[in-house]
Amino acid sequence: MSAQAPCSPRVAVVTPFCNEPPDWLAQAQRSIAAQTYPCDHIMVGDAASVVPPLPATVVNLPTCVADFGDTPRAVGSFYAVGLGYDAIAYLDADNWFDPDHIASLVTLHLQTTAAVVTSRRAFVRIDGTYMAECTASDGDNFSDTNCLFITRAAFAVLSTWVLMDRAFHAIDDRVIWHAIKQQGYALAHTGRASVAYRARLPNFYTDLGETPPLEVKAQQVEAIMAALTAWEAAGNAPLRMRWGYRRYAAPNRIREINFGDAADAPH
Repeated sequence: MSAQAPCSPRVAVVTPFCNEPPDWLAQAQRSIAAQTYPCDHIMVGDAASVVPPLPATVVNLPTCVADFGDTPRAVGSFYAVGLGYDAIAYLDADNWFDPDHIASLVTLHLQTTAAVVTSRRAFVRIDGTYMAECTASDGDNFSDTNCLFITRAAFAVLSTWVLMDRAFHAIDDRVIWHAIKQQGYALAHTGRASVAYRARLPNFYTDLGETPPLEVKAQQVEAIMAALTAWEAAGNAPLRMRWGYRRYAAPNRIREINFGDAADAPH
């Protein structure tokens, strides 16, 4: 599915948040404000006690939904649709974009008229230092939520954020990518790791031979595995993944690290 792309699409970036450290929220906000292509930032909290300051549009839900940010994503998405935006990107509150992230997605969309455009992501440690590029988020087998750019031609898929079974929210990015592929939208992929993704699950560290820091969310791995099991029990094709990383060990030298069936891997 494709449609004529507007020459200068209006872009909104939706950020769900729930009491992330203020400096992380500020870093996410700064990365949106620094985009070389103009975009507006809509932040939706899940009954958060720590609320980011302007200039973003901030909506804070009065009651905690606790569905891994999916209801906030849906609220922000449909608010953007109602305001007439042509495309929606997503940025979790603990991550940030390269300055030309949105520009690269818009450019590829205008070149291809693809309904959904994706980028890669680069894993960074809790302290923000670089770890490795994620080769699994390739815009074909998988795309992380932070790498998505969904245009008006694919806005029907936005309801997936809240219509998926509650048991699946821990694997929400896999579920929405599955919905995008199932609905046959035209896709395009920049191939650039223009999203800095803060690694907060232990497997990302152990896969790369590092000791996970104390701040990782080990309990979320169990939630992911339970969601994968529930997804398959409902009769769906498995969404278990093969994770891969590309680490830049030195200038002009790339080391590929690939891992087998990730039965205990994070999402």
